[in-house]
Amino acid sequence: MTGFWGDGGAYGAWVAHLREWGAGGDPDPAALPVLRSEDWAEDTWRRLAVHLQEAVTARFGHWSTALAAAAADRAGAGPGAFGRTLAHSRTGLRTLRRFTAHPGLPEHVRDELGGLVDEMITRTQQALEETLDSLAASGAPPGTVELTRRELRDNALTAVLAEERAPAPGRPRRGLLRRRPAEPAPPAAPPDPWGAPPPEGPPRRRIIPG
Repeated sequence: MTGFWGDGGAYGAWVAHLREWGAGGDPDPAALPVLRSEDWAEDTWRRLAVHLQEAVTARFGHWSTALAAAAADRAGAGPGAFGRTLAHSRTGLRTLRRFTAHPGLPEHVRDELGGLVDEMITRTQQALEETLDSLAASGAPPGTVELTRRELRDNALTAVLAEERAPAPGRPRRGLLRRRPAEPAPPAAPPDPWGAPPPEGPPRRRIIPG
């Protein structure tokens, strides 16, 4: 452990990176040191796991806000505008997924963190579908709702889940995440369904190093 804590060491480097990246910055991930499971005691890994989850959640929140703003800007721009917005937004999701596969993290951390992000993406797609269901039930023009639904499905956010995150094959050696009880249903849809970001809040799973 000598040298790990004198100037923050590997732990300090990762925490500083996560704080900047989670706040929307673009620090160089190649500069991060490689971490091994045996480097630290369980409580140290637990603290780093909190930083990992907070950074990923914050970064996803920035992405969600940007998606909502872009969709609002293109409201009324005609057929295809919303679909193009969704397709463009997948770039940010790919960045998130690549980070979770950083080779400096132990394999089981990469796999479990990647699963957390994939769950957040799936939940956002489902929330958008449910918003359209609410609009249809409220009496919105059926043609408009179905056109928007077609664009949502043709340009699904979940399309990124079929893509490789990074060359980090293998299955997790141990579980890190614990599911929370189901969350309450989201609030009723706003008048403009794309004028607000997808539902926010903590993911259903929490990183708990074993």
